[in-house]
Amino acid sequence: MEFDNAALKGGADQGMIVFLCNSSGRVTNTSPRAEELFPPQGEETLRGRLEGRISLNAGQSLMGALIDGEQTALRGLMDNREITLGVTPLDENQRLVVLMESLCSPATLDSLTSLPDRSAMLERVREVQSGGEGGHRLLLVDIDRLKTVNDYLGYHVGDRVIRDLARAMQETVPDDVLIARWSGHEFMLLVPPRQAERTPQIAEQIRTAASSIHFVPADDAPHLGTVTVSIGHGTLGPGETSRTQPRDQLSAINAAVYEAKRTGRDRVVDADQLKQPSVYTTGGALDRAIHEGRIVGASQPIVDLKTGEVVADETLARMITPEGDVIPAGMFIEAASRLQMAHRIDFEIINQTITNCVASLDHRPMAHFVNISGDFLQHPELMEQVIETAQNACACVGGKQEVKPLVLEMTEREVLEDTADAYSALQPLIDFGLRLALDDFGSGYSSYRYLLDMPFTFLKIEGALVQNMSQSLRAQKIVQHIQAMASDMGLITVAEFIGDQRTADMLRDMGIDWGQGFHFGRPEIVRPTSADIREFVHEI
Repeated sequence: MEFDNAALKGGADQGMIVFLCNSSGRVTNTSPRAEELFPPQGEETLRGRLEGRISLNAGQSLMGALIDGEQTALRGLMDNREITLGVTPLDENQRLVVLMESLCSPATLDSLTSLPDRSAMLERVREVQSGGEGGHRLLLVDIDRLKTVNDYLGYHVGDRVIRDLARAMQETVPDDVLIARWSGHEFMLLVPPRQAERTPQIAEQIRTAASSIHFVPADDAPHLGTVTVSIGHGTLGPGETSRTQPRDQLSAINAAVYEAKRTGRDRVVDADQLKQPSVYTTGGALDRAIHEGRIVGASQPIVDLKTGEVVADETLARMITPEGDVIPAGMFIEAASRLQMAHRIDFEIINQTITNCVASLDHRPMAHFVNISGDFLQHPELMEQVIETAQNACACVGGKQEVKPLVLEMTEREVLEDTADAYSALQPLIDFGLRLALDDFGSGYSSYRYLLDMPFTFLKIEGALVQNMSQSLRAQKIVQHIQAMASDMGLITVAEFIGDQRTADMLRDMGIDWGQGFHFGRPEIVRPTSADIREFVHEI
């Protein structure tokens, strides 16, 4: 890893835990030690990396220290050890954050289970890779629905499950298999070559052992269900250097866990036998692109079909390769969904859209549509960060506009199965004043249920219907029906995939409000200049 900052490079050379971020907390670089102990946990923000692992003393705020831009020492605890976060401003926007004292020496044991922790496992994996040892396998055990248990029964119940499962695995697996606490809901096992052929049997033994553990809210209380686990396993290959992290192998195993969950949970999947190896290969490239800031938004105009004026835009995700090529979302979004990385893409694009709001408020008011995934709805901490970022940017809080311009767009495929859960997850953003759009309406039977249960403002009509209108009377009738219903409900309709003027005219005559498609403009990557943002902030 190369470092563009001397202070960061010096800390990295000394094995210190060092982060480089901007004033809104977005991490732009890390030392290797920081990357090992605090990997991305859903979004590329410092708060997201530290959340759940470090608790600051009362009255101290990490975001406040980053925004204030003054040298600050924040004190707190991690694993019952005192730590200090030193925040140093490097310039108007850059902040250097150093984690000091006890954590500067590598941790070895997880405090809850007394098993080796993530850093200890990574160290052993690097030893295996650097030594050229072949034949090892990695096995990732994910506790199903642990977040729900923590939310509804309390963390003490979840902690009991974690301890019981750790104990059960120690009693079940061979003694030469290394077991480590990998994350809040995961364990990682390193299986040596002599046991490699037995990895599927070891995984099944763990799955069976988990089924004997129950969710018990208190001693002597009746249990409320049986624990299940989703397990993925795959080959660990040799690394290029002693500091190589097994990103591609871990991406493959994560994909196997995702497949186990997607197909019903409580099962074992071999990553080496997945039918789509490109998913996790793409996942590795995607992870690096997110970390290196190469996920960018491309803006496509949305026009008023009656006036022809541009009234909105949609920001679509693009990945830039190290060589500078632009990769459309269709080439990587499946990998993101399978590897549960979609929320990280959503967060990047939303932040960029907020920045675009800042740069465009001097112009005619516009709505800015951005897609969110079902994965995003599972991360309430991201929604809090979106609100905080919007407030700090002064863009989406109505500073110059009474109506907030950011619109969250989702399809029925992405909304949670239970619309009540989806509404609850989105409630903070709805309360904040952001509007919702239902995308691809007309592509599935359950769209009407979402209209009944969710407070949508915009209805985006399925592109395939729009494309077929000029040749299909049935498609025309369906679109007419959608428009009549939307009008009665007070919804603004947006027709997608408009490819020619004839289709645009037909839609306008039907009463469709807005239109989007190549006929009006292709998506273009737009980066507002820092001068645009400074000028806007100065004016407000």
